[in-house]
Amino acid sequence: MKKKMNSHLALKAMRRASKRALERAASKDLKIPIWKNGEVVYVDAKDKVKSLPSHSSNGFSTQR
Repeated sequence: MKKKMNSHLALKAMRRASKRALERAASKDLKIPIWKNGEVVYVDAKDKVKSLPSHSSNGFSTQR
C-alpha cells in the first residue's frame, strides 16, 4: 500500500511542477514545446495556461 501512495504523491508533485513551469513560461511570454501528432510543436504558454483547470483536481482521490 505504501508504494501506491508514494507513486500518487510523486505524480501529484510532477503535476504541480509542470503547472508551475508553465505559469512561469507564460509570465515571460515564452513558447513551450509539446509533442503532437508525431512531431514537436511550439505553442504559446499563455494559451496553454488558459486551458488548465482552475481547481487543483488531478484525478486522484485524497482518501486512503
